Amino acid sequence: MDYLICSVLVSLHILLSIALYFISKSFGLNGFLVKRIFKNGGQLTTFLIILSISTFLLFIFLIKINKDYVQIINFLISFFLIFEICMKIANSERFINWIGENLEKSIRSLIMFVISLNCTYFFTRITHQVLNS
Repeated sequence: MDYLICSVLVSLHILLSIALYFISKSFGLNGFLVKRIFKNGGQLTTFLIILSISTFLLFIFLIKINKDYVQIINFLISFFLIFEICMKIANSERFINWIGENLEKSIRSLIMFVISLNCTYFFTRITHQVLNS
């Protein structure tokens, strides 16, 4: 049963990473993670393989200790991925043109920070449901 739970969680991370890849491409983002992970399909594939193997083994180990640790690690991984993409979107030309040029940078960043927290919360709730079902 633990292997199935870990497989589902890893699959969710893969889906999240693929979604963030397409979001970063559509907004034309540049950033630390975007340059290293989401620059092209080859880097994304390498990242997904490394992420899948490492998180699967880590989750197997942590489920044996305590399931809450899996939720914490899952939160951290998803938060770092989502947070950087959202902060880069806040400064993208496409978002600025959509939300309005007269809105201050700090307000745009606050909006995207709240969105990143909501997305991370949603992802964490899915993790909780998978672990407790």
